[in-house]
Amino acid sequence: MKKSLSSTLALAAMLAMTACGMGDSSETATAATIADNLSSTEQTAPESIDAQSEAGALNCTINGTIDHENWDASQTAQVSFGRFPASFAEFQQAHKQLAAEPQGAVALQVMAFELYRRNPADGEKALRLNNTEVNCNSTLTQLKEMMNTKDSFYARPYLAAALLKGSTPDNGYTPDEPYTVQMRVNPATKYQNSELLGGKVIYLQVDSKGWDTNWRGVEVVKPNGSNNYVVSNCPALYTQCKKVQGTWTAPK
Repeated sequence: MKKSLSSTLALAAMLAMTACGMGDSSETATAATIADNLSSTEQTAPESIDAQSEAGALNCTINGTIDHENWDASQTAQVSFGRFPASFAEFQQAHKQLAAEPQGAVALQVMAFELYRRNPADGEKALRLNNTEVNCNSTLTQLKEMMNTKDSFYARPYLAAALLKGSTPDNGYTPDEPYTVQMRVNPATKYQNSELLGGKVIYLQVDSKGWDTNWRGVEVVKPNGSNNYVVSNCPALYTQCKKVQGTWTAPK
């Protein structure tokens, strides 16, 4: 009995020390810290099997190739998924499947927008995982104005839906299924090395019918030391889209 009690107390102490260690999530704007944070999250991303079985699997897939090193204006890609992540834990699962590709980081940004609408705390975590710090802060400022307001002039709760294939203001921003983010390499802007961001910036465009101009620019970069891409600039994705016509039904 004494031996069992001692073992139990030792295990409790170890768990307490681990919990305290997980409390530090400070970030800096340096590329090295971004890479460290991404690597740490990849190693500790939890599974959410119960949530998936209840709501259906995310089923994230990538079709098409975007060259990581050489600009090719003819390249296009699609990222499809069965539904939006219902929590930050599920977003982490999608991140592990998609973030190693530049087009994956763009699709994750759309997922993070919708997660922020549903749960601002989880959405902010998702955005901080998938963005440089500077771009995350500017994105959050805009999303707070568009998602956390009852002012019909500013509100755009359907922002993420507007970035999906088949979604238009006239059909109530009802996307095709599976949900798909269509994109291409920016045909006018070649890749550029960025010393500040610590990597090569890739310029992509998302095809959307939610704005007067359907090709919405977004920049992604893989910081030195990381295996994953993050979004470094994306104002065209979070500017106010057209108002929905009729009734909007939130995506699944």
